[in-house]
Amino acid sequence: MIRKFACVTFLVGVISSDATAAVQQVTSGSDLDYQAAILRASSDGARIVVFERLDASFFGNLWLTRSTDEGQSWSTPAPIIATAANERHPALVETSPGAYTLFYLKGSGSSSSYRLWRATSSDGANFTEQGMLDLGWASGGEVNPHVIRHVDGTLTMSYQRLSGGVHVAESNDGGVSWDQQKTVINAGGQLPRIAFRESDGLYLASYQTGSTALQMWVKTTSNLRDWSVPAQAFAASGNNHDSLPTVMPDNALVLFWIREANGQFDIVTRRSTDGLNWGSDIPVTTTVGENDVEPHPLIGDSPGVVELYWGRETPLGSNDYDIVRDGSVLILDLILADGFDQ
Repeated sequence: MIRKFACVTFLVGVISSDATAAVQQVTSGSDLDYQAAILRASSDGARIVVFERLDASFFGNLWLTRSTDEGQSWSTPAPIIATAANERHPALVETSPGAYTLFYLKGSGSSSSYRLWRATSSDGANFTEQGMLDLGWASGGEVNPHVIRHVDGTLTMSYQRLSGGVHVAESNDGGVSWDQQKTVINAGGQLPRIAFRESDGLYLASYQTGSTALQMWVKTTSNLRDWSVPAQAFAASGNNHDSLPTVMPDNALVLFWIREANGQFDIVTRRSTDGLNWGSDIPVTTTVGENDVEPHPLIGDSPGVVELYWGRETPLGSNDYDIVRDGSVLILDLILADGFDQ
C-alpha cells in the first residue's frame, strides 16, 4: 500500500462484473498515478479525469486527461496544478454547463501548512488557481476535500482536519466562499466522503478510523448541521480504506471501499435503501498480485451499473500505480435487487 503523507489520505449470492477482464488503462507508464476524480461533461459527454502524480517523496501535482469516446481512448496526461508545493486529493465538479471547479489540498513541510485550494476552468482542460478556501480556521491543517453538487447548485464539501476530526461545509456561490461553522461529522475520523439524496434530503457520510488496520464508519442525517447520531460500524474488522458513497438513479445508496486480503487491496461495494441497513458485500475486483485503491464511480442512468475508476498498482509492492477504469461494473445485490430495480 502506498505510503501517505502527514496521515492525510490513507494511502460479492451476489452479482459482480469480471473487472479483471474489463479493465482499461486511463494512464500508463512508470509514474505513480493515484486518486482520480472523474466527471462527465454536460455539454458533450467528455470524460474528464484529474489525478495525483506523485514523485519519489510522495509529493504530488495534479494532472488531467480527457476522453471524447466514452473512455475508450484518452488524451496524453498534462499537468494542470504543478508547483513546488504538495498538491493532492482532487475533487472535481461542474458548477454550471461548461464551468468546472477543482478543489484540492496544498502545502509543504509541517502539517499545519496544508490548506484547501480552488481552481477553475472554462474548457475542462486548462485550470487557473484562484486561491485558498477560508473555512474559518485560524491555523492550517485542512486536507482531503470531497465535493458534491446539489440540483439547486449548492456545493457540499466534506474534509479532514489533521489536528483532529472530519467536517462539512457548504457553498452557495459555486465554491468561491464557504460557511465557517466548522460542522463536525466525527471528532476522530479520517478521509471523509459525503453523498446527498435529493428525493428525501438524506446525507450519507463515510470515514475511517485507526492507524494500521482501519475501520470504516457511516452516518446519516437530514440536517447538515446535526451529525449527533451515533456512528454505524460499516467495516469494523480487517483493514479497510478509501470509502466513497454515492446515490444511484433508483435512489439506492451505494458505498465503495477497499479491503485488504492476503496482503493486497481489492474493491468492494454494498447497497442500502436507508443508509442503516446494508446488503451483502459485492466484490468488484479480486485480482492477484495487484493493489486496487481509491475507487471513484461515474454514475449514469442504470440503477445497477457504474463506470468505475481507480488506482491499480502492478506488480504488487512496486509503487507503480496507474489510473484504470471498468466501464460496466455491476453492483446489484440479489437480495435487495427487487426493492431497488423496478
